[in-house]
Amino acid sequence: MQRLIAILSIVLLTGLPAHSAEEGFVVKRKNLRPIATEPFSIPDTPPNMTITSAAMQFASGVVVLEGNVRAVRDPDLLTCGRARLYQTPRRIHATHVPRLFRKESLPEKRSTREMTLDATDIVWNDDAGTINASSGVAVKLEERTWDMATYSWVIISADAMEGDRGTRRLRFDGNVKVKDREHFAQGRHLDYDRASSTAILAGDAMVETEEWSPKEQRMVKRTLTGQIIRYNTETKAASSE
Repeated sequence: MQRLIAILSIVLLTGLPAHSAEEGFVVKRKNLRPIATEPFSIPDTPPNMTITSAAMQFASGVVVLEGNVRAVRDPDLLTCGRARLYQTPRRIHATHVPRLFRKESLPEKRSTREMTLDATDIVWNDDAGTINASSGVAVKLEERTWDMATYSWVIISADAMEGDRGTRRLRFDGNVKVKDREHFAQGRHLDYDRASSTAILAGDAMVETEEWSPKEQRMVKRTLTGQIIRYNTETKAASSE
């Protein structure tokens, strides 16, 4: 049953003409084949996204999936309790404890990076290549080398987030907080470039970090404040403007 639901979901997302719900229904009725011989239209090529769930409803051009919803598109996995699938633009609105997980291999750094996104609402826009999350946003980024010699992590929380698949950047807005193993930062806005591990905080920004003190011959804590603070989550280097 899950396989049939997955196939039907993909067909509804990719195969329907761009007409109103009433017009689309009329077209389907004219070309309808006997259910006994061809209940579903199966595409010739494999879909780039596979979606499964326990139950499905379809009305007015919107597919509603409920129960153990899983949407897989390498390297992303979206899970939730309920999701609405739209055709124009092609997007998934996930609710009921949604979570987005991504795992990437970084050969140039000989490491693996994982991202976990939790929020009240997650909208995965396939056409635009964007991901939007709102209310109680929490992102955990982890990176470990292939030999398991080093491991780093950072947790970012905010009121809202937008991620762009093409630029590999994340933007956070509202009550932004950033924390890693030893440091803490906060501000009203944050632009995070995952490729360079660079974070730019803006709006009453503050970063607690450490720097080497030649006088004391040890690492000492330093607090930076400003309207704009640039921070590298790997090297811990920070500067304010």
